[in-house]
Parts: sequence; C-alpha cells; structure tokens
Amino acid sequence: MHKSTLISCLLSILLFTGCEESPTSVQASDAVYTTFGASFDDEGTAVTQTPDGGYLVVGNSYSAETLTDMYVIKTNSNGEAVSDSIFTAITDDVVTSFDLISDVKVLADGGYILVGSKFSTTTNYDVWLVKLNADLSVAFFKTFDGGSSNGNDFGYSVNLCDDNGFVIAGKTFGSNGYDMWIIKTDADGELVTAFGTGGKLSVDGTSNGNDAAYSVSQTNDGGYIVTGEARITGNSADMIVVKLNSVGALNTSFDTDGMATFGSTLDETSKFVQETSDGGFILVGNSFSSGSGQSDIYIVKISDDGAKVWDTFIGSTRNDFANCVQQTTDGGFIIVGNTYSTSSDVFVAKIFPNSQGEVEWQSTFGGDFDDVGNYISQTNDGGYILTGSTYTADNMNQVLLIKLDANGSQEY
Repeated sequence: MHKSTLISCLLSILLFTGCEESPTSVQASDAVYTTFGASFDDEGTAVTQTPDGGYLVVGNSYSAETLTDMYVIKTNSNGEAVSDSIFTAITDDVVTSFDLISDVKVLADGGYILVGSKFSTTTNYDVWLVKLNADLSVAFFKTFDGGSSNGNDFGYSVNLCDDNGFVIAGKTFGSNGYDMWIIKTDADGELVTAFGTGGKLSVDGTSNGNDAAYSVSQTNDGGYIVTGEARITGNSADMIVVKLNSVGALNTSFDTDGMATFGSTLDETSKFVQETSDGGFILVGNSFSSGSGQSDIYIVKISDDGAKVWDTFIGSTRNDFANCVQQTTDGGFIIVGNTYSTSSDVFVAKIFPNSQGEVEWQSTFGGDFDDVGNYISQTNDGGYILTGSTYTADNMNQVLLIKLDANGSQEY
C-alpha cells in the first residue's frame, strides 16, 4: 500500500517575532513525497528510527468496514515499506470500532510500545497501551478506564522509564469535565500501584474543566514532566506544565505548587515537552493571544523550577500550529507542525543553539491541499525524519513520511 505522490513543494516566508535576522528558507520544488495508505483516510501520528536504521511509522487507517484501526508501517533507511499492517482485530471487542494510535517508542529488546485510545461498547474510549514484538506481532495490550460511566479516556503520549516501565499522558473525564491523566505501568503494562492512586493520577488544572495532558517523559531526577492545556481563567486555555516526583505527587519546588502556566486572554496549548541538556524544559504549541496571525507557533523555554527563560512566536498572518519539538545534538531545537496560506503545509523550523528562540532555517512542504506535520525526530546521520498526513487529489488523507538532511533539505 505504498505509493509516491507528486506534489509541488511550496515556499512560505513567515514573519518572526523577536528574531534579529531572517532565517534561511530551504528551497525545493516538484518534490516527490513518500506516502502510505489504503482507499480511505490515513494519518501518521509518530515515527521512530529502528535499530536497523529504518523507521517505524504509526498512525490510524480508516475504512468503511472497520472504521479506524491502528496502522503500523516499517520502512528501510530509504523510506521504502518493509511491512505495512492495519490491525483490525487485536481484541475480542467489535471489529467495527474507533481505535486510535498517538505515539510510539522503540524498546531495548527491539520491540515497540504504542499508546492511543480504544473504543469499547461498554466503557466508550479507554486509554490503550500496545506492545509489539520486533516482528510487529502483538506482545500484549492493556486498556485503562477512568471509571466514569459516561466519559471517554484518551491516551496521547507514552515514554520509557528507568525501571523499564512506561508512563502515559492523556485525559480522563472527571467531575468537572476532562482532567489531565497520567498513568504509570511496569514493563508488562501492569499498573504501578505506588504511583498516584493505584497507578493513575488525575490533575484538575481548574474547576472549569476540559484539561488535557499531551506529552510526558521521565526526568533526570526520577520524576516526570507533563504538559498540555488547562482552562485556568474563564473559558480560555493556557499552556500548563506539571512536575511530578517519582510517586506521582506534585513537586512543589516547581513554581511553588508543581504547576506552571503560560498564556494570555485567548487560547494557548502546549503539545510537547522535553527535558533539555541544561536541566530545564522546552515546550511547543500554539497561541491565539499573541504573535503575527490568528494562531502562531508558541515556543517556551523554562528553567528546572518552572520559571520562563524565554519565549518566542513563529507565524504568518494566518493559522500556524506546532505539534512536536526535540532538542538537537548541537543544542538547538527542531519543530514540526503546519502553516496555513491558501492551504495547510507541513512546516519545519530549526532553532539556533544557545539562542533566545531565533530560527536558523525553515522548510515548508505541501501541495494544493492540506498537509500536516505531527512528529519529528533527529536521525543517526544528523538529519530528521517526520510524519503526518497529506491530502491528495483523490479526496483522502495519506500517511506522509519525509526525510530531511541536517540543513532541512528533503532527501525523500
């Protein structure tokens, strides 16, 4: 189900706030993108480099018969499919269901851990943890229910822990709407009961409801850093960062109560957090309150105690969003998302090392329809691999895979 699609690569010169010089814009035209998909909508949500130098792409595939299913694609180092699998019936639950995969990490044993959300006829959506063996067979799967009879629970992020277990971030339906939800399991996917309450921790950012945790990872001190959105004042959302200790309690040395928020009068959302080499953290998401357009990419660097070190906005006069940030080997940062002009294009920006968020170079990729970048990471050769979706002339989305060199030029 692999195919290559000829799409023109559009160049967008974006406006930057706080930059002393214009970034380098990487020029490309008539680029051929690597895509994967069936006859309906498909999306790549995360990608990781595999021990053999290839890549594992995960996401979702839609069909009229089975609705949405887990989609896993294994490629070689050139982005060519080695295995292309849609998982329609991992459980005994109804096949015609809505199953969603959001994230993946490679494991030391050569397998993979995936997280997402699985629909059940009895409990609605539950957080779904799936371990795949190196040959992509299913080692185990677990579902986690928040306990509300009417609510849904969603899993957005999974990361590895020092004890070989996993930490998951998502949201659960609580008494005041959705709350941030963090789950800790052991290597077999069983809840670690010493964490939170029976392995689960619900964080209510505000009584106004509709909070979510989109990204989580273990920190060097053995605790956890979590980010997402919370409606602190009124109905607008703020970026929220939560620091937990090793047993899932709020770390009060972080912004005095374990939670730091960043935002203004309109909505701000943080989609990804990573601990940086200096012991602080980098956040990325979007802001409707500030910047050049309707929504701008919002990058915030904070210290280890939650204080803002610097922030910056990237954007044009229309809507711009970021979904992922990773620190690069030179100490800078790589960001992926999408920028909107006449249609949405994949947007990639590299931030200078040791800067206040100034952009070193930027690239856009897309055609006449909507294209989105969901996840990016640096590869062993110093370049970058990203995945997302591209909308084709056949009126459907396809999984998109793009390999960039260290300077942002497309390799495939």
